[in-house]
Parts: sequence; structure tokens; C-alpha cells
Amino acid sequence: MSSQPQPRTLFAGIGSPHGDDRIGWLVADALRKVASTDIDIREAATPSDLLDWLEGIDRLIVCDACASAPGTTSNDHGLHRWEWPTQEIATLRSASSHAFGLPQVMQLAERLGTLPPTVIVFGVAAECFDAFAELSPNLAAAQLAIVQRIAAEVADAGPVPTGRMNEAEANNGRREPALRGEDVRNA
Repeated sequence: MSSQPQPRTLFAGIGSPHGDDRIGWLVADALRKVASTDIDIREAATPSDLLDWLEGIDRLIVCDACASAPGTTSNDHGLHRWEWPTQEIATLRSASSHAFGLPQVMQLAERLGTLPPTVIVFGVAAECFDAFAELSPNLAAAQLAIVQRIAAEVADAGPVPTGRMNEAEANNGRREPALRGEDVRNA
């Protein structure tokens, strides 16, 4: 009896060490502590890093800081959730100076035939992008709730997480995320 292969999920936190832009990396760090080992969790310095990681992926979940555009809605923690394709992502300005933004990367991956069938994008409304600054007070206060919401989405993508996340695990905004050569380029 042959079994179906397990769908492969990639979570990618996009970020930098600059203020609220680090949220994608912090979420990735927190998820590593609780998510199933079947979930591939990576940190990206730019959206284009995703292009190297999509082969064989069935579900992509991305988290990045963004500056909200007028008319967009989020929950009370500044967390936006979209399923690709959507025009709403194009209305949000990336929090960083990524030369090739997330919408363009998704469109290119689609044209290359590497875009997974399911793509979930979390945009976190950010306030502070100063070089090497701490998280803004509002984002620091909401970090645990943001991580828990994204962890629930990741858990739906595969086996149930192996542990429970507490505030100390999720709220590590005062330390730098571990940079690994295979995860972050040009860092």
C-alpha cells in the first residue's frame, strides 16, 4: 500500500534588522520552536530569495512588514492576510527597499511554473524602519498575538505543532534573529 506524499509547506519570514521590518524574521524564529519539523521555515532578506526555495513546495506562507495603504483592512493587531493572487497586495508598499517586491516575485514564479498552488501572505502593519532600531511599542505589544495567528495557519498546513508557544518564545523582539547563510542572503 503506497501512501500519498506529505504536502510540503514553506514558511518564509522576510525582513531586515531595521525596526519593525524584522517581524518576518522574528515570526520565523518563534515558529521554529513550535512548528512541526515537516514545515520548512526560512528567513529571507528580500522577496526574490523565495525563488530559490519553491521547488517541490505545495503551500507557501509568507510574512513581511508593510506600510498600510488607505482602504486596506487588518485585524486589531495590524495583521493583514491574503491568498494569492490578489490585487490588495499590490496596494501595499513594502516596508523595505526591496528592488523586486513580493507581487513581482509571485508573478515571476507563476510564469516560471514554480509558484505553489496555495500561497498565503501575511502583511504586518509597521511603523518604525530606523536602522537597527527595536520593534515599535505597538508591534512589540502585538507580537505574541501575531505569532500565534500565523502559527495557527502554519499548523493547518501540516501536522500539529510539537509544542506550545509562550510569550517568552514569541516575544523575542529584543534580540537579533540568528542569521544562517542558507536562509538569508546579502545580510
